[in-house]
Order: sequence, then structure tokens, then C-alpha cells
Amino acid sequence: MVTQHTRRDCSIRTEVLERRYLWRDESGRVIETWDDMCRRVARVMAAVEALYSAGPSQVEALADKFYKLMAQGIFLPNSPTLMNAGRKKGMLSACFTLPIEDSIAGIFSTVMNTALIQKSGGGTGFSLDRLRPTGDIVRSSGGRTSGPLSFLRVLSETTNAIQQGAFRRGANMGMMSIGHPDTLRFIHAKRDPTAFTNFNFSVKVPDAFMQRLKEAPDAPHVVVNPRTGKRYVIPRSVNANSYTIDNLVPEDRAPAADCHTVKHLWDMVVGGAWATGEPGICFIDSINRDNPTPQLGEIEACNPCGEQPLLPYEACNLGSIDVSKFVTEGGADLDWSSLGETVRLSVRFLDNVIDANRYPVPEIKKVTLGNRKIGLGVMGFADALIMLKITYGSEKAVQFTEKLTAFIQDHAHAASEELAREKGCFPDWQGSIWDTQHHRPMRNATCTTMAPTGTISVLADCSSGIEPVFGFVSKRRVLDGDEFIQLHPLVERLGTAQSWLTDEVRGLLSEGIPPLEIRHIPKALAEVMVTAHDVSPQWHVRIQAAFQKYTDNAVSKTVNLPVSATADDVDNIYRLAFELGCKGVTVYRDGSRENQVLTTSHEPAPPAVAILSPRPRPKKTDGSTIRKRTGCGSLYVTINRDEEGLFEIFTNLGKAGGCPSQSEATARVVSLALRTGVPPEILIEQLKGIRCLSTVARKKENKDIDVLSCPDAMARAIEEAMGEPHEPEVTPTINACPDCSYPLRREAGCSVCDNCGYSKCG
Repeated sequence: MVTQHTRRDCSIRTEVLERRYLWRDESGRVIETWDDMCRRVARVMAAVEALYSAGPSQVEALADKFYKLMAQGIFLPNSPTLMNAGRKKGMLSACFTLPIEDSIAGIFSTVMNTALIQKSGGGTGFSLDRLRPTGDIVRSSGGRTSGPLSFLRVLSETTNAIQQGAFRRGANMGMMSIGHPDTLRFIHAKRDPTAFTNFNFSVKVPDAFMQRLKEAPDAPHVVVNPRTGKRYVIPRSVNANSYTIDNLVPEDRAPAADCHTVKHLWDMVVGGAWATGEPGICFIDSINRDNPTPQLGEIEACNPCGEQPLLPYEACNLGSIDVSKFVTEGGADLDWSSLGETVRLSVRFLDNVIDANRYPVPEIKKVTLGNRKIGLGVMGFADALIMLKITYGSEKAVQFTEKLTAFIQDHAHAASEELAREKGCFPDWQGSIWDTQHHRPMRNATCTTMAPTGTISVLADCSSGIEPVFGFVSKRRVLDGDEFIQLHPLVERLGTAQSWLTDEVRGLLSEGIPPLEIRHIPKALAEVMVTAHDVSPQWHVRIQAAFQKYTDNAVSKTVNLPVSATADDVDNIYRLAFELGCKGVTVYRDGSRENQVLTTSHEPAPPAVAILSPRPRPKKTDGSTIRKRTGCGSLYVTINRDEEGLFEIFTNLGKAGGCPSQSEATARVVSLALRTGVPPEILIEQLKGIRCLSTVARKKENKDIDVLSCPDAMARAIEEAMGEPHEPEVTPTINACPDCSYPLRREAGCSVCDNCGYSKCG
């Protein structure tokens, strides 16, 4: 049964605390309070100072300062620190990246390390770039590799197996270069909503690709086999979900018109993001330009939310300051002096986490202690803007953002320099940018990161990270699926203090009435009470870019889009993010993914939709008839055109038998779609690959049959009518049924096909 609360009180905060953060005894009974937790964490972090010759009174005084920061919700570290500080095997970091080496031993070493990390509540990021493509040769066995995504599924299942025993659900980031041969597989993998549900996907796009997109979008897109270094192009005829390296064409032998272009790849990424919110984009060269330790190698992956780029085997400790708590009385400005002191104290706290940490594997300990990266960020940003009477999504907001982040970064760097003089530089300082470019002693290779702060912002009673308020009355689904109806905490506080928050106002907000239309709310306040969907996509990106300008690492930010947004909107967002210097960007079109964590409490009216109708048929059309051999005989596909392009399709079987009524029905629907303006490419994607058991069975005996079904034949005929290449269907792989090519599954030691009943035991 769903639990709902109509008021924002301590219940949500208590629920989150008790389920996730507070310690329990062996019987599962909670044995801590919020105050106890803050004192526990503060003592553990302050105790580190004894390693650097601090006396008991100094340690006690620092513990008290740390406690006050957390107890008042001014600063909170990432969740694993709150959960695990003081535990014998306590792992305190939230963010890890692990390499996946191109060998069975390397892959399953990563699987084991992932389990150890996620058992304690950490998130993991992976790059797939080193793995050879699907169908490539495995010299040790003479076989063929099943490809990067197959090993990513192993990691996904590892997360599923671990999460029941962990404090929080495991989270992962999968990343692949757009130049990897399996890039189409990767881009399309999450079109299936049931696939990789514990992974975020991000495509790594280098500057060179963006330059080609701008200057030569129709040039063939080149991919490179990481094992051999050989360069290929991808024929447009391949199936994006099942092609192998053998289907690719060497770059020097490829007819340009038959290959996927740079623009094709870009459109696929954009289309996926529009449809499901994934993949996101990572501008990998921008990340490596800010790599503080280039002498150690390139950064190849990020943590699950993308804000923390890390070297292989590196971990990072994050923490966030609620900037809304520094707004002065009356909302005139921030208390910059107090904020500066908090930044310096928070940097010391996060640096101490590195020493107090218990690292899950030796390689992680070595790299993390060598660089001592920390990531101090903010939460409550949207709340602060409202209190300062600044509209989120305005030039004034951008100016305030740059002033705020420059201030935080300057004070964080100053604090790290002070710690370096007190305790020593990070061990890998020599050769780092702090040595070679800035000539400045630093305790930490990086100091600032803008993280999403999902649950710690609930504990601090503020807006999340740098995001705008999602809704002033919202329904939050957390943890095990419980839902809570809540008023945004800032509105609750301001409305109560200013005496305008009546039951009538609550009701109007719950119905989705904009604050400006509610007479009780002061107009100056209502004007700045904007929500995520009130902010245009361009301003979302400009705010992110303003934060990135003065942030060492990266910025977690989602560009929220209405359900009516188009793929062109996503295209423009991605291009603008690159132009403004963002290191990555993620979009989410409302309602495009199931199990959305945060939704508005009221259902918005559906957007106005234009009613489409098919264009009328002229008296005369031109066309051609293409013959395709199916399992039921020759299928003649006639495709006609009008002045606007492909117009209609007719089919006729050359002999009795088969399923002419179904073919006729399919042709009528396809014709209707063409006349209504549906792009032929979309119809091809939907029809191509559909399998008919009769055709597939007869295909084994008759090599003239080169389609899988009548719908597949129509798709291929449309391709030919458009001038697209056609290649015979690829021979089923060893993991597919030899009779019908359906994927096999293992059952009681047997390979079983659920489609046609084929079974092979052994």
C-alpha cells in the first residue's frame, strides 16, 4: 500500500534517515538519532587530525565544528560517509571508476571489485573502449567475442545481486567512445526499458567529432577496432542491435553513400535521448583538458551521475553546502564571510575523509591517496535564488552563479593550499598542473564538484544540487516505492513566516495553479517561483555552463523538457552545451521513462496536438515493383511516389498460400503512414528484422530467400526504392537458435529456444 503524506513534516526525512543512514542493532532496530549520526561522523573525521600531531583538545574542538555543520544541514558529505563512518570496514567514498581490461581475467576482476564497492554503497563508472568489438577474434580460443555489452550485462547483474544487502541501490555509469565499432549497439541498448536498469549510459564525443559535425556532417563516420587499430565505416544496412565487426567495411574500401555519416550517429544519440533520456553526452576532450594529473594518464570514465571524472581505480569524496542557509535576513545578499569559513572547514572535512576511508581494493587506495581528490559542491541553489528574488533562467542568475562558484572555488583552493603547507601536497603533485602550470602547493588534485545531492538535500530540507525546483507541490517516490505528497520546504517556511500559507493556497498549489495567479503570495516572490519546466532549455544549459566555468571537476545537471519537446530541441541543447564548455549534458523529456523518481502532484493537461491526415492520392503516380523471395513464394512489392516522396506500397504474392491478408493489411498501414508524413526510415526500422518461422525455416534450404518475412521484405524494398543498400541477413551467431535465429537461453544445462522449441543439451 502506498503511504502518502499531505504535509512536508519530519516524516519523509525520518523515513529516509531510518531506512538508509542510521545504524541498527543485530535485530534491525534503529539505535541512532540524527544528532547521534552527526556526532559519530564528526568524531571520526576529526580523529584524523591526530595523525598529523593534533592534540586531544584540538581534535575535540574540530569535532564540534564538524558536528554543527552537519546537524544544522549547512554541509553534508556524500551518503556512504554518513552511513559507514566508524564502521570497522567502513567505505566512505561515493564515486569510483574501474577499468575493464580486454581479457577474461581483467573483466571478472572488475566484476569482483564492483561487488565489493557496491556492497558498501558506492557507485561505479566504466569505460568500454578497451574491449574488442562484437565478433572479433579471440586468439586464445579461436572463437569470437560476444562484445562489450555482454560484459556490461554481467556487471548489471552483479549490481542486482548485491543491492539487497547494501544500504542503497547500486548505481553505474557505462561509457563508450562514439568511435568504438560497437557504438550503434551502445547507443540503441537502452531503447529497451528493461535493459541495464541500474546503468546510466553516456557516449564519449571528442572535439574532432563535433568539428566534423559542424563542417562535414555528411562524411562517413569512422570507427576503430581497439585491438587492431584498423579503421572501418558502418554500412547503413546493418541491424543496430545485432551487427558484428565482420559487417563493417574497411575505411578505404567503402562507398560513402552506403555508410552511416557523422550526422547519422549524432541523430541516433539525439533520438535516444529524446525517446528515453539516454544516452547522455560526455565531451571527453573537455574533461581531459582539465585533468589535473595528465602525467598519470587520461581520464576515461565518470561516476554514475557524470559529475566526477576519474582515472582508472580512482575514488572521490563529495560533499555539498546548502547555500540557501547563507542568504541574509530580508534576502539582500549572501553572508559571504560565513560562506568562506564554511568552505574552508568543509575542505578540511573532505580531506580527512580520505584518510579515514577503508578502501575496498589496494589499487583504489593507491590511486586515491596519490591524488586526494575531493569534490565540494552546493545544494539549495534554487532556494537561494528565490530568497534573493532572482529568477532561475535569467542573465542575473548566470552572473550570480559565476560569482558564487568563483568564490567557492577560490576559497576551496586556498584551503587546500593551507592544508598542503600544514600536512603536505598530494603525493602525485610533481608533474601535475599544480606543479607545472600553477606552481602552487595543493593538498588535493581537485577541490570542487557539483553533484546532484538527491537524498542529502532531503536531510538538509533544501532544493537538490543546482537544479531548479521541480514543483512546489510534488510527489516523491523514494527507496522501496513509497510516495509522499509534499510542499517544497522553502515555500512551507516562507509561507508560514510571512503568514500567506493558508489551506486555500496549499490547495491551489496542489492543483497546479502558478504562484503568480495566487493572490495571497506576494507578487515579488511569486515572480521568481519558477519550476524546472518554466525554465527554457537554453537557460538550463547556460546555468550549467556558468557553474562549470569555476568548477574543477564537472557538473551534474538535467535539462528538463516537456513531453512536447522535439528531437531538434535535444539537438540544440547538446550543441549549445558543447559551445559553452560543458563537460557533459543530460536531458529528460517528461514521461519518457518509467519509474520517474520525482513528478508533480497534479497531472498537467496534455499538450495540444495537431490532427494529421494523409495527403490525397493523385490520379497518376510513378513507381517501381521489386521482387523479394519469401518462404511462401515471390512477394512483389510495388512502391509509388508523388511529388513529395514515397507515397504508397502494394504487395502481391506470386502464388497461392502464405498470408496475403496480413501482407495487404501491413501495406495499407505503411501507405497511410507514408501519406501522413512519417519518414520512411522510421518505417524501415519498425519492419526490418521481423521474422516469420516459415520463411526462416525454408531459407536454410533455399539460398535465394534473402528476407526474414513479408514485413522484412517490404522494409528492404523501401530501402531499395530510396537508393539504400541491401545485404542478405547475417548468419545467426552461436548464441542464436540455428532454426529461427531467436536468442537461446540456458535451462538445466540445455540451450532452449522459446520461439520454435529447438533444444540442445550439453
